[in-house]
Amino acid sequence: MSSRSAAPHLLCHRPCPHTLSIADRPLSRICGTAKRLLFRGCPILGKRGFSLIELIMVLALLGIMAGVVAPATGRFLDKLNFRKQTAALVAGTRYARLMAVGKGRPVEMRFDGQAHQLTFSGAVEEKKEVELSEGAVFEFRPETLVFYPDGLATPGRMVSRMGRRSQEFLIDPLTGIPVRQ
Repeated sequence: MSSRSAAPHLLCHRPCPHTLSIADRPLSRICGTAKRLLFRGCPILGKRGFSLIELIMVLALLGIMAGVVAPATGRFLDKLNFRKQTAALVAGTRYARLMAVGKGRPVEMRFDGQAHQLTFSGAVEEKKEVELSEGAVFEFRPETLVFYPDGLATPGRMVSRMGRRSQEFLIDPLTGIPVRQ
């Protein structure tokens, strides 16, 4: 045997048999049985890969996780889309109020469900398209909301619906600001 002692392995900090020399022979000349005996204790050189059972277990776990995550992601995207549509409705009312106060003339706001458009008339003549998902509904009561230059507005109610989700806003007549209910 050589005078070299077993040096600790870099990853596991314990002596590994592959660092020993057998009768000063190069490692390539050691027989297969001796190699298996030498490399059995080494965590890196002793393993050749993953077993088929380990691979199947990982794939099964990934399949289960995908089955749980996919429906939750769909619900999250539906909720996000509903919030986006409701935000567009509220932004339209704030825009109408701002235009009425800024231009000094009343602004009427209507929602056309067929064309998916908010229509503004009075101080400003404009149409803004609102993206609606299939099954989404906006309701205005009364059908025309009027915003006045002094910040007042006709009292009204706006409802946004999509599937089981629903959000209602009341237009405060003193401020013209939509208030969530």
